Amino acid sequence: MKNTRLGPLLMIFIWTLGTLFLWGLAFFPTTQNSAAWIHVARTVCFGTLENGLPDPSGWLLLILGPISFLIVGFVIWRKELICVFRTGLKTTFGRSFSLALLLAVVVQAGWVSEKLQAASDINNFDFSNPSREDLPSHYPRTDKLASDFSLVDQAGEKIQLLQMKEDIVILTFAFAHCQTVCPVLVQDALDTTKELGVKNLKVLIVTLDPWRDTPQALPYLAKKWELPENAHVLSGAIDQVITTLKDYDVPHSRNEQNGDITHPALIYVIEPGGNIAYTLNNVPRHWLAQAIQRIGGVNAMAPSVSR
Repeated sequence: MKNTRLGPLLMIFIWTLGTLFLWGLAFFPTTQNSAAWIHVARTVCFGTLENGLPDPSGWLLLILGPISFLIVGFVIWRKELICVFRTGLKTTFGRSFSLALLLAVVVQAGWVSEKLQAASDINNFDFSNPSREDLPSHYPRTDKLASDFSLVDQAGEKIQLLQMKEDIVILTFAFAHCQTVCPVLVQDALDTTKELGVKNLKVLIVTLDPWRDTPQALPYLAKKWELPENAHVLSGAIDQVITTLKDYDVPHSRNEQNGDITHPALIYVIEPGGNIAYTLNNVPRHWLAQAIQRIGGVNAMAPSVSR
């Protein structure tokens, strides 16, 4: 009798641990000290929407994976599993196992609830600037030379700003775990380049979180943000990234408990030759397009650029 129950018991044990691990990996609260592989594994296994939740394929894995495994088990050991479930609570081990399982489910339910609430708050809040005014004619234009830097992009290539003197460069700063300003900031830059269709227009996104946005994680971040060929997300050694942020006077503060970073929606528009033409902070997206127009990026503004 014991031998006939060994298979079902092993199946229940594997299914329980596998399900708890899968949902734990997807929703475990991460901090600055969390291993980098957790963030990479989440993106690979579940994808990540802008609100921090898994994408549709990720939800399918989380739901259909455990269900399909359980169905297969019942097909093979239906009678044995029914017997195990009926007699399980009558033993000390069965009651202890059930209590531990219930506790684990409650804890993970709390993680999922927090994620869903955070996602709901994000979905219901508009982080973009809704102004319909044009970029003022008197908006200050500078001629400060942009500080050079050399960082690694999503393809593992060294990207040096000095090598882009023939291009117009949109330079901004964001990080993967940001679920508020960063997705809007990145999307505004990408939409502007797409709408203007300027061949020599590049987008550089320097991470604000080199602790987690390591060079190894950049391919997944580039996929998440759907970066085109003319856009590069950049990282490198922590001291290199921090030096770049200081060179560009990027104000930011890092929460030591959870790794979150507070920062402005800052964009630099660098004209051919390497000078910073405009410094934009939390401006409407069409201001960025109009700034590029004013430095000779396009001959006329497309109607679709205005809001």
